[in-house]
Amino acid sequence: MSALNSSAPPSDLRWIQCPRCHASLRDRQLQPHEFLCCGRCGEQVKSAHPGRTMMAAWAFAMAALITLIPANMNPILIFSVAGSYQENLIITGVEGLWMQGFQPLGALVFFSAILAPVLYLLSVSYVSACWTLQMRLPFMGAALRLVEALEPWNLLPVFAIACMVSVVKLRTLGTVSWEPGSLWILATAVLTMLAIQCFDRKCAELYVEGVK
Repeated sequence: MSALNSSAPPSDLRWIQCPRCHASLRDRQLQPHEFLCCGRCGEQVKSAHPGRTMMAAWAFAMAALITLIPANMNPILIFSVAGSYQENLIITGVEGLWMQGFQPLGALVFFSAILAPVLYLLSVSYVSACWTLQMRLPFMGAALRLVEALEPWNLLPVFAIACMVSVVKLRTLGTVSWEPGSLWILATAVLTMLAIQCFDRKCAELYVEGVK
């Protein structure tokens, strides 16, 4: 019994848990621009000024949602072969895969390039807005779980890179010209990556649990 007591951590120490690997870390006061990271997986567990990052995540997520609208409504590129040309949008690739019999692949592209980014950015905006405005709204916990579940599936930045690679390949077959939709996709991809970097999951978890 005494051995168990001697190995237990002192009661005056605060311990926090890594949101990714659930390892225990000793909490401490951070200086400006300092971060507390997990020694096991490298996840950022705490920052000196979480409120600043949460406000930035809200701003970047809202901006990405706005740019996502013209990114889906404007053509990405025009492919011309022997005098005939075709305008391509994000949804065009999904439709092409579906019509050619690749329904599962088309559904995967639709989810990862359109649906998942929208749901992810909406969830980040919702949770970050609740923290920034100090409002306790319903479904905050569900929105936070959605953020964690959809982050690996938010593949719009990968889609932007794939567009660049496809242009290099298609130029061997015909003429390819970039359209405004490509710039909107690039802007959305950059803003999404900034929102991912700024969103403080540990801060959001503590707020959802009722701990300020």
